[in-house]
Amino acid sequence: MTSTIQASDRADERQSDSVDLLMTELRDRCGLKREAVLERKVASLVRQQNVKDLRCRLDDLLGRPTHDPRWLSFVDAVTVHETYFFRDPNQLDVLSASLLPELIARKREEGDRGLSIWSAGCSSGEEAYTVAILVQDALNEAGEDLAAWNLRLLGSDVSRAMVSIAEKAVYGGPGLDAFRQLPPGRDVWFERLPDDAHRRRVRAGLRVVVRFEQHNLMDDLPPVRDVDLALCRNVFIYLDADAQRRAVQVLHKALKSEGLLLLGVTDRLEEGSGFARAATGTAVVYVKNGSSQ
Repeated sequence: MTSTIQASDRADERQSDSVDLLMTELRDRCGLKREAVLERKVASLVRQQNVKDLRCRLDDLLGRPTHDPRWLSFVDAVTVHETYFFRDPNQLDVLSASLLPELIARKREEGDRGLSIWSAGCSSGEEAYTVAILVQDALNEAGEDLAAWNLRLLGSDVSRAMVSIAEKAVYGGPGLDAFRQLPPGRDVWFERLPDDAHRRRVRAGLRVVVRFEQHNLMDDLPPVRDVDLALCRNVFIYLDADAQRRAVQVLHKALKSEGLLLLGVTDRLEEGSGFARAATGTAVVYVKNGSSQ
């Protein structure tokens, strides 16, 4: 009996050590804070492994580079992907009522019909498509011909699985959770699937202006440059302080001089971040200082 208890204790210790190692890797590679929800998910995956094979499997996973499919699958399994269309409407109201109209007017004065936007940490793509709707609405309100504009809207996420969902542009299920806050009249941007009453696809006219890419905000370089507007909403809450600073540096590199940055409702930038805070009512917006890096 004593030997059985000792073996069980050793197994528990190995599992605990494995969780610690994986949590450290998630912090170093993805900037994720050590929070209870994340730790429980990691511990659950560890407990599913055969204790005898655990060390070998762990060494194999940790020896793989950050962009290896096996590591990305692990990240997919433990990260949170909560999002939906038109999330945080107060921020979106500021975007549609002032930021986009002002940006379009400035572009028009400069004779520039190009508009580049990056939705960083977009999860399964709902935010990127939401912004695309608002951009097209703003251009219509300004009396602009959509065909005359070069719209470049990139959505990125650390999760390869989420990027795949975003590219398919099919959302819903029995509860239609992705559409829980869809404003009246916005359903025209979605088409029902003929073989599934509970799921809807983003219409082709919207899909064509948005592309998606797997990207880790802990990478040194952004996936796009010379961006007019970057959104990184509801991402920093999962990152520790050092990771937030690294992400801000990447966002800064992506933006044009005087480009706009919209963060989550509770996010604030430190002094010396390379951004100036702009007062815009119900949303905090930052303007990039200095030239692009």
